[in-house]
Amino acid sequence: MAEYPEADRIRLELNATFHDSLFPVSMCVAVLFLIFAVAHAVVLPPALRLEMIAIALVSAAVSAAIGLGVKFEFLENRFSHAAGFTLVGLCVLNSAVQMYLTDDVYQSTNFGLLVVAMGLFFLSRIHLVVSFLFILSIWFAVVRSTVGFADESVHFSFMMFMAMVMAALAQEIRLRAYHRLIAMRADADVREKKLATALAKAQLYASVERENKAKTEFLANMSHELRTPLNAILGFSEAMQQEIFGPLGSPRYRGYSHDIHNAGTHLLSLVNDILDLSRIELDGLAITSQKIDFARVCNNCLSIVRGRAERGGVQLIFDATPPFPAIETDERRLKQVLINLLNNAVKFTPAGGSVTLQLCGDSNGGAIVRVRDTGIGMSKEEVEQALTPFWQADAGLDRAFEGAGLGLALVTELLHVMQGRFALESEPGVGTVVTVTLPRMVNTQPESAVA
Repeated sequence: MAEYPEADRIRLELNATFHDSLFPVSMCVAVLFLIFAVAHAVVLPPALRLEMIAIALVSAAVSAAIGLGVKFEFLENRFSHAAGFTLVGLCVLNSAVQMYLTDDVYQSTNFGLLVVAMGLFFLSRIHLVVSFLFILSIWFAVVRSTVGFADESVHFSFMMFMAMVMAALAQEIRLRAYHRLIAMRADADVREKKLATALAKAQLYASVERENKAKTEFLANMSHELRTPLNAILGFSEAMQQEIFGPLGSPRYRGYSHDIHNAGTHLLSLVNDILDLSRIELDGLAITSQKIDFARVCNNCLSIVRGRAERGGVQLIFDATPPFPAIETDERRLKQVLINLLNNAVKFTPAGGSVTLQLCGDSNGGAIVRVRDTGIGMSKEEVEQALTPFWQADAGLDRAFEGAGLGLALVTELLHVMQGRFALESEPGVGTVVTVTLPRMVNTQPESAVA
């Protein structure tokens, strides 16, 4: 019933509870009336037996009919309180007739018991008050028409007042308990929905994780399969370039073999990047930590990238002042990081621009490396997407920049393995600054839980 307001939901719950209670109550009342019919035949004077037995039997029949109607769902929920007042009326009728015929004020105890029973029967304060007024008015009328208001009547009036107090207290305790149960059930429903939602999300995440792992395994397997023919292509094209087995003939063949070798080299670098990313995602990378000559590593990386920078008219600058930071890390992975960053910087820097590699130490004994370029730069939104694998700054079919968009993604994964940090700042038309911070010493345990 979550679509109802809180007050309406509680009211509907209480009405349903009252409806369910009608069956045991009405059947119990029917049995009591049958017992009363037998008792009337033994206890009452012969002149009163016939009327009281008839009333008791009719009351038993009506009560049983109400109970069976609830049991077999003939009596709808909206008629529950009408049926409840019918039971009250039958009880009041039997008590009033017996008190009137016997002219006995002590029969007032029957009315007092009825008043207390109302607090254990009705779950509505309004219906309880109405039942009080109904029972008291009938009792008052019978007392006035029979014995009058003598001392005993005053005593029983006080008894009726106490019975009402007890009935009101009994109903209040029951209502508070029911309200508490309803609130607990509502809270349990909310928790069950949250658990179901969490379970659905967990299942979705598990499914996505399985699919992602299958994709990564596929890429890793394909990368392995592609490297073998690529190495053959590179080897044969290089042999043709150098004309190891004799001249090729037309100079165009030499140009074609050069283009084949360049294209194969580029494709092999992409395959290697994909393979590294796949390996990190699947099993992590084991790194070999050793003390490195940082200046030598930087100069090696600059020399590898220098040819591409010269072809693009980009100036390479190494900005570092001894003493250079002395750290222990994986030299091969460090070179991979620096070459990726330098290649990216050169690729997106137009002719006449510059790429600067800065090296310095930090206060913790580690190293800080910055790659600063005067290239095209990126907007704030592009910076947020730049670390996503396969993202391209220029994604059009006629784009001016080659590559698969794996460079920065691979750098961040490698730095995670090397326990380093990565920061990227950029401004369109001004350039980009990439800052890499490395610890003084790296843990050589294999990285098996890379995010």
